Amino acid sequence: MKYIVILLFFFIDLSLFGQELQWIPFKWEGGEVSGKHFDKLAMKIPVTIDGLPYNYDMQLDLGAVNTTIYQNTFQEYLEMNPEIKSKIDTTLQFTIQGKKNFKLKDIDLKLGEVSFGKRNIGLFKDFGKEILKDSLLTKTVKHIGTIAPDLFQEKILIIDFPNKRIAIVNDKINLPHSFLAETQFEPFKNENGRIKIPLNIQGKEELLMFDTGSSIFPLGTTKANAVNIGEMQISDTLQVNSWGDKITFYGRRIEKDVRFGNRILNEALVYADENNVFKEFYDSEQIWGIVGNAFFWNHTVIIDYKNKLFGIK
Repeated sequence: MKYIVILLFFFIDLSLFGQELQWIPFKWEGGEVSGKHFDKLAMKIPVTIDGLPYNYDMQLDLGAVNTTIYQNTFQEYLEMNPEIKSKIDTTLQFTIQGKKNFKLKDIDLKLGEVSFGKRNIGLFKDFGKEILKDSLLTKTVKHIGTIAPDLFQEKILIIDFPNKRIAIVNDKINLPHSFLAETQFEPFKNENGRIKIPLNIQGKEELLMFDTGSSIFPLGTTKANAVNIGEMQISDTLQVNSWGDKITFYGRRIEKDVRFGNRILNEALVYADENNVFKEFYDSEQIWGIVGNAFFWNHTVIIDYKNKLFGIK
């Protein structure tokens, strides 16, 4: 009887920590920046909106606040589907770029084959590329918006960068045992859904915003910080469009110690713009800078929004 009980607990343990995750695929979108080709500019996830039979995708951007659909891109689909257009609710508002926008209420949202139930999704006014009418019904994928961290609050988001997929679970008990055993977790700060993770830079703990929308730059910071931890010689120059303005960033190879827990993350460049355009943002957010996807391309990242823990596997 004793052995039966032991075996029973063994199998219960396997069932708790060995559940198969519902993976959602993502694709990297590449493109040209300053005449250079980048394979991994944006993480695009297939989505389904209210069961519409069209191929849509949205960018996973954890530096955003609200999940949004771009009005310019989606307008013709609203006209073709009045039952969805009727869900525009002017009592549900959010602010982006200093302007108020409305939300679509109770939209049935799926990422890949995983249902997120009925959600209130922002409608980003006057934003996005218009789709030609003769392309609306084609099978080509239409990029219609941004997936923000408001979808993942009180849950655990897993980003498997090497295998290009994500998963969402409700609690740590739903994670495979290997994920817990092989992952180093550190606490983070959560402000408006954006997370600020601790990195040890030259022996001092600094907070950096983790932004999956920032795929070009492993680290972005002020010029003073970049000079402090990077080589004097500039290794890369990139001119980037930021909300209609062209800003030139300079990259330096990191030569000082940068760690997450006991993991060394030095194999990268740190970028800053000459005129410190983003210094005011860094100061207002009380962060050292921004950390992008490039630091984690060979890892799986686990973001436990419920317990405010960030892990690297």
